[in-house]
Amino acid sequence: MKKFLIFLSIVLLLGAGYFTYDQWIKNADLSNWSFIPDNSLMVYESNTPLRSLQEIQQTDLWTNLAYVPSFRKINNSIDLLDSISVEGAFINKFGQTNTLIALNNTGSSSFDFLFVVDLKNLSQQTFINEVLEYFSDSGAIRKSRTYDNVTITEISVGAQTFSFILYKHYFVGSFSAFLVEDAIRTVQDGAADFQSQNPELITLTKLARDQGNLYFNAARVADVLSIFSTSYDFKIAKSAFMDLKVANEFINLNGFTFTNDDSQYLNIFKGIESGGFDILEIIPTNTSWFYHISAAQPASLGESLMTYYQQESPETIALQQDILRDYDFDINYAYRLLDDEMAVLTLEGNDTKTANKLLILEVNDMSETLRYFGAVAEREFAKTGDSIYVETYDTYSIQKLPVRNYPKALLNDLGEGFEDIFYLPFRNYLVMSSSPDNLKRLIVSIENENTWTKSISINDFLEQTNQQSCLSFFMNTSRAWRQMTAGMKPEWKDFFKDEEVTFRNLDLAAFQFSALDDKFYTNITLYQPSLPNRAIPESINTLHSITLPSDITSKPWIVTNHNNKQREVLVQDSSYQLFLIGTDFSALWDIPIKEPIIGTPIQVDYYKNGKLQYAFATESAVHIIDRTGKYLPEFPKGLSKVKIKDFNVIDYDNSKKYRFAITDDTGKMYLTDKNVKPLKGWNPKKFKSALYQAPIHKRIAGKDVFVIVEETGKVSLLDRRGRSLSGFPINIESSLASTVQIRTANSLNNTAITLLNTNGEVFEYSFTGKVLKRDQLYKPAVSSQFQLISNTAGNGYKMVRITENQIEILDQTGITLFTKEFNEPESLHFQYYELGAGKEFIVIVDPLSAYLYFYNLEGNLLTGSPLAATNPIALMQYDNSYRVYRVIDNALEVISVSF
Repeated sequence: MKKFLIFLSIVLLLGAGYFTYDQWIKNADLSNWSFIPDNSLMVYESNTPLRSLQEIQQTDLWTNLAYVPSFRKINNSIDLLDSISVEGAFINKFGQTNTLIALNNTGSSSFDFLFVVDLKNLSQQTFINEVLEYFSDSGAIRKSRTYDNVTITEISVGAQTFSFILYKHYFVGSFSAFLVEDAIRTVQDGAADFQSQNPELITLTKLARDQGNLYFNAARVADVLSIFSTSYDFKIAKSAFMDLKVANEFINLNGFTFTNDDSQYLNIFKGIESGGFDILEIIPTNTSWFYHISAAQPASLGESLMTYYQQESPETIALQQDILRDYDFDINYAYRLLDDEMAVLTLEGNDTKTANKLLILEVNDMSETLRYFGAVAEREFAKTGDSIYVETYDTYSIQKLPVRNYPKALLNDLGEGFEDIFYLPFRNYLVMSSSPDNLKRLIVSIENENTWTKSISINDFLEQTNQQSCLSFFMNTSRAWRQMTAGMKPEWKDFFKDEEVTFRNLDLAAFQFSALDDKFYTNITLYQPSLPNRAIPESINTLHSITLPSDITSKPWIVTNHNNKQREVLVQDSSYQLFLIGTDFSALWDIPIKEPIIGTPIQVDYYKNGKLQYAFATESAVHIIDRTGKYLPEFPKGLSKVKIKDFNVIDYDNSKKYRFAITDDTGKMYLTDKNVKPLKGWNPKKFKSALYQAPIHKRIAGKDVFVIVEETGKVSLLDRRGRSLSGFPINIESSLASTVQIRTANSLNNTAITLLNTNGEVFEYSFTGKVLKRDQLYKPAVSSQFQLISNTAGNGYKMVRITENQIEILDQTGITLFTKEFNEPESLHFQYYELGAGKEFIVIVDPLSAYLYFYNLEGNLLTGSPLAATNPIALMQYDNSYRVYRVIDNALEVISVSF
């Protein structure tokens, strides 16, 4: 018996030794990389994948991502595997396991993962057998097949099948069977694997305490993008390696990117030292994304770009030569004028088909720059006799460059999307756009401090980025969402629509590259400033309130304190007292007005000294009051025997040379100077019926246009001298249902006015009188009524259809967004807020029941139940929360709500 036991022990030792030799020594040159095909798009590597996952799961980032089913499934799978054997067995057994997860194309619109795990001991293989037994006992279908002399096991649960092999001491599996077959071919046939094709990534130093390493097949960036959208023909680099670090609000990737071919875009910047990063100070907050290029020697950058274009984009060289021949305009001279920065911005917009872009050049000599660009217009004037376009806005001069495609000739594909080219100098920046309105809005954004460097959350994000990069791409995901998803393939568009809240909350992203020897230091940052509010707010916080002696009859009018830029509130009560409410909600003053205010008070800088006053009208006079509650000299001031119906302040070019548009209820219109003295030709201008609303002013292609709408549906367009524009007046011969909507463009022919009549007909005319659209909205009953509600910026609208007790909110095409029931819908006040970054609200105030309803465009009541209010509201956004200014009888409150 003793001899048998000794013999058995020897056999077992020899067997164990052979197993160890066969599994771990015989194939010593084999590694988990041996299974990763060279065409993999990306590979994740970790020696402690479960520990890394546990660390990531503790962050707010993961809490947000876990709402996506595929991410949530990871949590569920870990819990399931951990429960199959002794509790904690899975994590204990696989806590220290070298693991690779490769991302691969599986179709034109799909991808999947290949998992490779290095099994270090017999207990891990035993655990795998336990898992197989568990699934077999649970009704899963288990099959085996042979491929290239290797057994592939397939486990099917419902419609999903997981395929895997145990090859030596490696577990290789995927939910796509042919990826496992790819892995077998790679290891069996000695085909090139990912690591051998990218040896430059292997020698890089890796961080010990991070959440893993990421390896990128940068040469296949176009393939990755084509999964989601149309195919791309763009090569940026060969390969990249980055350490992954996940914190509560950030995902940081830091490492290096390599190029090996002059056709790769990043190679342009090899040897280019980065310059400054000052341009952030004028990036407006409504930017969807932008490219930033920084070069300490811009002339060298220009030469490098030319070399790249000659090889990869000869059509760009041809375009430059055409411009030089036709306009005597040397494109590349711009690099001699450049200081060290330039940026191409895409702005958020409602129209996803039209590029809304800015090109910003930081220049070292503005005088020489303006001479360079201005000389082209002068040469064209001498040649064609066409007038030189110059428009003054505030203290700035906007000019037109008569060279089409200049940005494209300068920057190739980055410069796409500029049709006409207008430019203005701002400090040491030359800013270009295809629309002068974009340039004007940029000036207003800077003056109102609506720029990236003035945002607290964006500054937190910028602290994580690299300010020394030569090439950067920044994206505001929320603002880019509509444009980004517009071109997606249908299946991915549906997916991202379903998971919109999660992915939009990954608010900011940066991809940055800096030349360093023969490679590029690379920094990728994703920022989630806070968790999205996915539930009805638990509480509505009242921040401030004040009670006035009489009921408030106006909406809260938000105004700006010119001393500190903080928000204050004007309101009028039933005794016609006007109150200014300070930021602490104390009444700074109140004065008797004696009549109700018409329309909305407008802040003006009457003396052009930076101090703001409040201009408004009552039935008998125009009033201008300063911030201390005192009237300006000679105000209030009226027009003799004129009973004012509507009032508007007009500033042609933001020069503060104000004009007042005043109408009465008989169809007379007066245009006065800021002292209420009528101007020649406007004293008055007479129309056949009363005007439906205050006259509107627009400047189109340097021409001032007044839009006059009569209650009978007659529309006139007048120039500054009161003369009708060609094609006008027009007459829809029916009563209007609401105010008109104007879509501006660079020409009268492309600018359009939209009207909605009480019968539900939508009319759209160009500013040359051409009919662009005439549609009849569905009218369920003869009594159905319609309204058009503009957003607060006046550049977008929704429509309302009221039929008996039912109200429907319609989009611009007449499609119903949502339907609600109200007892007396004719008394409702409708407001439409479009705040950007996908934040759109329909606000309905029911003054009879004193209820306030906040709906999103799906018709969800965002506050859970109605709030109290008796008047229309005012709304201000503060990061991810909103301040709602509401009136409840004689009380004014500001509340904080997070949607």
